[in-house]
Amino acid sequence: MDNKKSIFVSYCWNDSKIVDEIEASLEVFQYRLVRDIHELKYKDSISNFMERIRKCDFSILIISQSYLSSKNCMKEVLHVIKEIDFKKRILPIIADDVDIYSSQGRIKISQLWFEKRKELEDLIKNLPPTNIINEIQELKTLEEINSSINGFLGYLSDSNNITYDNLKKENYKTLFNYLGVKDLTHLFELLKISLLNDIEMQEIQLDDWAQKYNPTTDYYSLKAKIASDNNRFSSAETFYNRSLNLDKKNFIALNNYGFMLYKTKTKSDKAKELFEKAIKYQPQHTIARLNLASLLRRDFNDLVGAKIQYEKIISYNPTESRAYVNLAEYYKNQNSTKETQDIIVQLYNEALKFNNDYLDAHLVFGNYLSETLGKHDEAIHHYNEVLRIDPRSIDLVNTLKDRVEKIRFRGLNIYS
Repeated sequence: MDNKKSIFVSYCWNDSKIVDEIEASLEVFQYRLVRDIHELKYKDSISNFMERIRKCDFSILIISQSYLSSKNCMKEVLHVIKEIDFKKRILPIIADDVDIYSSQGRIKISQLWFEKRKELEDLIKNLPPTNIINEIQELKTLEEINSSINGFLGYLSDSNNITYDNLKKENYKTLFNYLGVKDLTHLFELLKISLLNDIEMQEIQLDDWAQKYNPTTDYYSLKAKIASDNNRFSSAETFYNRSLNLDKKNFIALNNYGFMLYKTKTKSDKAKELFEKAIKYQPQHTIARLNLASLLRRDFNDLVGAKIQYEKIISYNPTESRAYVNLAEYYKNQNSTKETQDIIVQLYNEALKFNNDYLDAHLVFGNYLSETLGKHDEAIHHYNEVLRIDPRSIDLVNTLKDRVEKIRFRGLNIYS
């Protein structure tokens, strides 16, 4: 398999979760996306990053209403369609019910860009050109979008595109076929087996799989995980070693092997080594970094080392809520000053900004607000969010609210 093909992904941030899922699936086959949250650093040129879309072998376009309404996304499209063979290099994926197949739908989108161009034109028409150089350049960009958008929409409407939901149902087969990945039937079957909830059925189908194909690193890795889930740790260790003998860079096997040792609280040094190797071979393997950080905290009392892992995750994926929550826990172990308290609140708010359904974040943030900062009403808000996310947690939420009232009452008595 040629795993050196470069794949740019063009998307609107509203569709970040879709890109996260696609990225995780491609990672299994050792593909890596060229993506803004990984590549763009503080103060880097956004325009220069967009230019990279022309240099990549393929470009995945996550087409949604938000995407077609975003100036930055349309600027990336402009870069793509400058290439003569752009139709061979783009992979449109339809993310929502955006209407690109009817004349009315395409006209509405074209009208949107006409109005954006006219609005800026009206704002600057009476200003001296020397004072609005950037705005004039912006107007040129909007004019270019206006002249290209209808043709681009026409191309999309005339293409046999695939929706994201259908792409998931087929385990990304269409996408992999387009990328030129050949003879992956055995891996697709392994993926389907890995998604089964019945462990016994997994083992039966794995045995059937082994009758048809030669064992691979992924086969032994899945065998190991099933054995580990069944608490057959000696067998799991044997299978993990077989997997890594076939491919020492199998970062999924390395991470899962390390997690088994972490879970069983055995061979901490070995688990640390495995997590570090997984990260070496896939530096943006978030789960491996989270696992390594937990191990460093629990078995090595290395809070600073854990902090470094959380900060590294945020550096390449600033939408990863778990890293913010865990980083907040680090600061809660430091001296409680006004500065650290502000940092903790900011980190919890960042986590919930990117994932407001993160139940544990609401829970621990609520506890911190009430018990440390005395912000009881805000704490109750977060407990109500816990109940919204999981209505079965009503007993827990009621207990927490009772505790808030006791803390509030105790505070009133102290100062009365």
